[in-house]
Amino acid sequence: MKIALLFSKQRADTWGIYVENALRKTKHEVYHFQPSDLSSLRNDFDLYFKIDDGNYNYDFPLHLKPKIYYVSDVHLKHACKKIIRQARNYDIIFCALKEGVGKFQRLGIKSYWINAACDPQIHKKLTLPKIYDIGFVGTSGAIPRQFYLQALREKYPKSYIDLAPHTKMGEIYSQSKIGFSYPIKENCFTMRSCEILSCGTFLLMKNIKDATDDTLEQLGFQDKKHLRIFHTPKEMFDIIDYYLKNGAERENIAQEGYLLIRKHHTYDDRVQEMLEIVRRELTVF
Repeated sequence: MKIALLFSKQRADTWGIYVENALRKTKHEVYHFQPSDLSSLRNDFDLYFKIDDGNYNYDFPLHLKPKIYYVSDVHLKHACKKIIRQARNYDIIFCALKEGVGKFQRLGIKSYWINAACDPQIHKKLTLPKIYDIGFVGTSGAIPRQFYLQALREKYPKSYIDLAPHTKMGEIYSQSKIGFSYPIKENCFTMRSCEILSCGTFLLMKNIKDATDDTLEQLGFQDKKHLRIFHTPKEMFDIIDYYLKNGAERENIAQEGYLLIRKHHTYDDRVQEMLEIVRRELTVF
């Protein structure tokens, strides 16, 4: 199958690159197009595949079919409106956030949940000393996450809580005793959670979902076996203090999470899931 892949590579850490790398491991022919290349795109591909890169000012021409779209930012109000406007022109929407699937389906748009994953070539487990108490790579975001991160900086000064090149992510998380994840909204198992586990690091994650949500269970993860979940600031500090003192127990949980993420939740796995749905629903190969 001949696939036209569309997303911007203006940012070297865009998740589209992870998907592209996984696609290139398959038997299919993959051709990447930048937004500026759209004028040269011909109608001779078997599949047109767009990946959400946060820029909604460009799109495949309407007449090109069949089209699929892998989206991530449906938890952001303004981005979601733009994504939905484009999604109406696609045959299938793959959504990294479970809640997003319902938003599309209510509009009559065929959609499937394909959660974020890890790229073992980038998110590597390295044999390095654990010099950081807490590891968090990314922006502080909005309230309340920025308050949590500031509290962690103040109580655990021997931590890495900051931006970093994506090529340094494996090094930073591998040197962290605890990797911290606080989703901005909705989705409880984010790219950051996957990246931390893939580096072999103990994951402490805020679960902002209600008690009926089964996202973790559907992905095969269990609290206290593969990771730890907290709900309140006190619980967060209690868990951190306990596992900083109990390193062997912490590393056992980290190893269980690492084994599971590497076995079932790489972008190779996600690409295979999407291609199987495409084969079944669109019969293009």
